[in-house]
Amino acid sequence: MELSYPTERNARTWMVEVGRRLYARQLVNGGEGNLSTRLGPRRLLCTPTGANKGFLSEDQLVITDLDGSAQGLRAPSSELLLHLACYEERLDCLAVVHAHPPHAVALTLAGDELLPCMPEAITALGEVPTARYATPGTERVAEAVRPYLRSADCVLLERHGALAMGFGHRALFDGCDKLEMLEGVSRVQLLASLRRVPTPLPAEERKILNDQRLAGQARLRLSPRPWDRDR
Repeated sequence: MELSYPTERNARTWMVEVGRRLYARQLVNGGEGNLSTRLGPRRLLCTPTGANKGFLSEDQLVITDLDGSAQGLRAPSSELLLHLACYEERLDCLAVVHAHPPHAVALTLAGDELLPCMPEAITALGEVPTARYATPGTERVAEAVRPYLRSADCVLLERHGALAMGFGHRALFDGCDKLEMLEGVSRVQLLASLRRVPTPLPAEERKILNDQRLAGQARLRLSPRPWDRDR
């Protein structure tokens, strides 16, 4: 599979911007969340451990390889193993965004699955499974999500947040947009559940919307790479 990778300069700029968006949209607080993106077949750029994603600087970001070995003195995110699992299972994945969207986490606390009850839940997200709880920062988190990574682009982490894989020339933004949509859909589902149990869209409609999603993914991943243009 031939992939087009961003330059390191652009990747650093985009990662700082995505961190600010996640913070501004209240999808991360304090040192929560982490980001990574491919720079090459075995080279990654990721956020450092413990950093507030709303106030990153480009020189804080850490370069690692697919074994998790970092260049320089800064330590990579404590959840790097989670990111490495995504890249191992999905060779087309170019970025991973992990955040703690509050309404999405609330669904897992309530023991609810994200339902395909709105068109956006299907066209933007597809199936979103929930991985069992595992201690953050350990290999158990990666192993809990691994069974879902080949069939889903987003995964809820019980009591711990969510991850989204990004694809195409705007992979970091793609992952960020998915988490924003995931939080919005989760909020609507929780609000609806105050009145009655939400129901999914009919199967026929879900198939139509899923076909639209797959067609959109194909266009995104085959589109030219405008590295030198802003989003």
